[in-house]
Amino acid sequence: MLEVHRTHRAKILNHNQVAEILDRHGWSASKLWNVANYHSREVWEETGEIPDHGDLKDELKTHNKYKGLHSQSSQRV
Repeated sequence: MLEVHRTHRAKILNHNQVAEILDRHGWSASKLWNVANYHSREVWEETGEIPDHGDLKDELKTHNKYKGLHSQSSQRV
């Protein structure tokens, strides 16, 4: 199956107004990624299987970093 990854470039004109919010969202996304990676590694070591999307979502949706992002952003991480 062919996978396509796209990068959207944008120029932020009001950086002073949004810098703190963007930093907070970026930090939350990176922490959520780390939690997902840790959980996946733990499941792999216990069962030898990689958790699927549903298992990860069930595990992460109660995490405070998941709640700190918009739902679409959390799901994309």
